Amino acid sequence: MKLLKTILLLLLIVIGIATGYIQLGQHKQETTNSSYDKTIHFPSDRYPETAKHIEEAIDEGHSSICTIDRKNSDEQRDKSLHGIPTKRGYDRDEWPMAMCKEGGAGASVKYVRPSDNRGAGSWVSHQLSDDPDGTRIQFIIE
Repeated sequence: MKLLKTILLLLLIVIGIATGYIQLGQHKQETTNSSYDKTIHFPSDRYPETAKHIEEAIDEGHSSICTIDRKNSDEQRDKSLHGIPTKRGYDRDEWPMAMCKEGGAGASVKYVRPSDNRGAGSWVSHQLSDDPDGTRIQFIIE
């Protein structure tokens, strides 16, 4: 009887995997929505605090997609940082970023070391320098 139950359980697991009800080895920040134009792989080994913040924000429900909207970034930054006091020795990191249409009010804000935050910002800016406003970027943390 135990053998029969084990076989049935294994059969259900195999069917679940085959039909997509059980998904193995997928990253949390990947999206099932394929409506993005470009994917960038953010290096967590180079910018660990910023990477951790992005992962946490995505896990909390913020988008892994950034629609570039540079022209409104100052206004978005003001909205996202409103009411978040500065802290000596730290930057306030936002996700989604101020340069993203998805950013602004309600963004996740964490305190991170300036070298990590500014290095990450420079890296992202370089990656997206040729992409026009409206480009949808998927962020994958590696």
